[in-house]
Amino acid sequence: MRFRVLALVPPLALSLAACAQGTTADEPAPTTTTTPATTTTRSVPPTTTTAVATTSTPTTTTLTLVTAPPSLSADGMVLITEDVTFTSQLSLDVFSPVAPGSFPVVVVFHGGGWVGGHPDDIAPLATAIAAGGAVVFNAPYRLALRGGGYPMTFEDASCAVRFARRHAPEFGGDPGLVIVVGYSAGAHIGAITALAGDSFSGDCTVQSGSALPNAFVGVAGLYDTDLLDPLMSAFFGTERAEDPAPWEDGNPYTHIGANPGLIVRLVQGELDRLVPVGFAIAFEDALDAAGYDVELTIIEGGEHGTVVDPHTRGDEVVATVLALSG
Repeated sequence: MRFRVLALVPPLALSLAACAQGTTADEPAPTTTTTPATTTTRSVPPTTTTAVATTSTPTTTTLTLVTAPPSLSADGMVLITEDVTFTSQLSLDVFSPVAPGSFPVVVVFHGGGWVGGHPDDIAPLATAIAAGGAVVFNAPYRLALRGGGYPMTFEDASCAVRFARRHAPEFGGDPGLVIVVGYSAGAHIGAITALAGDSFSGDCTVQSGSALPNAFVGVAGLYDTDLLDPLMSAFFGTERAEDPAPWEDGNPYTHIGANPGLIVRLVQGELDRLVPVGFAIAFEDALDAAGYDVELTIIEGGEHGTVVDPHTRGDEVVATVLALSG
């Protein structure tokens, strides 16, 4: 199946090279990204959130979050709780419906070519999913060349899922239904987490509980990282020829067969110039052959940036996520 992708890797290399300098062809650099007025109004100053342990036994510790009052999205439909600490270095934002309920839990990972990007880039999607009826944890991860890469990035992502499952009820979420959504490079990170999240622990305020979600939605994702050799050498910390072990462990194909009950939905733009559609087609074929419940949606006329923007074609992603919630 890889022949579908190989011929289109050179344009991808150019885009990742641009991302290493702080930009990508379709993903704006975080320094120039602004949150549209229709998504969030952040009136609460950033507040460091702490976790308070009620017992001293690590395996039975109950954590209670101490947070500032949430702000409201511009349309008044979503509550936004900012800067919730989930590792010693990282904090995430939680988007939850204003109306009370027991909602599915969604953990979202942004794109950025593994070396850039920011959760704010995907906040409009997080807001739209929450408005549809879900509690969304919009989580960062350490970037390659900035303290991340293998395995730290996967540790952060797995921690975000454990954290979301543990603390979901505090925001009206159902810990029994967790969906991971990843976009672009975040789809690769999300795929590893969805299939093999329990293999990664690291620095996390929640050390117990599973990091394996019930479902995974990969949007405009790159999955077979062997095809990105040597582009991902900075992420894996080594050339593949010199030390293939990190490359193997960080390739979602290696973990196909794990988390067998996982439901997978892949969304790709027909006209994506940054990530060839062949990545999604090949990944769907491999998952289907292994017996997973998997579907691929190719959005006609969709491009790398438009498929994740709820104001253009991102509504397809929102609908896909909410359909998984039953």
